[in-house]
Amino acid sequence: MSTSQATPSLQVTVSSKQILAISLPIALAIMVPQVNFVINNIFLGALSSEALAIGGITGVFYLIFGVMGQGLNNGLQALISRRAGENRIDEIGVLFSQGVIISLFLSVAGILFTYFIAPTIFYSVLHDVHRANTVIEFLKIRIWGIPFLF
Repeated sequence: MSTSQATPSLQVTVSSKQILAISLPIALAIMVPQVNFVINNIFLGALSSEALAIGGITGVFYLIFGVMGQGLNNGLQALISRRAGENRIDEIGVLFSQGVIISLFLSVAGILFTYFIAPTIFYSVLHDVHRANTVIEFLKIRIWGIPFLF
């Protein structure tokens, strides 16, 4: 008895509609953190110019981790697309699992960096101790969103 299952082909023809169907969710995923950053700054600007400046500093720090996550996502999407084009469906799950593990590792590393190394950096760069403390306090709250950013 042979139990052969036909493997579905993931190879597709390319049309503008398919490109938009794939790229729009990715574009929205890239846009959401940026919109969040702008909305945060609008509310912080209403508090004071110092709060806005602190929000800008933490936003740039947080953006560094966002760019790392975006690079990881782009590389992973390219690898998954290649496996799909080669019709090697069984390897897609392995790549996805490895991507999740790597992004969780990077998230934990980013959180640890923010808690243990970033305060030293901000105390040496920001010459006002009160502002440095405020930046560090805000970052210690904001950095917990990093696993969801990746």
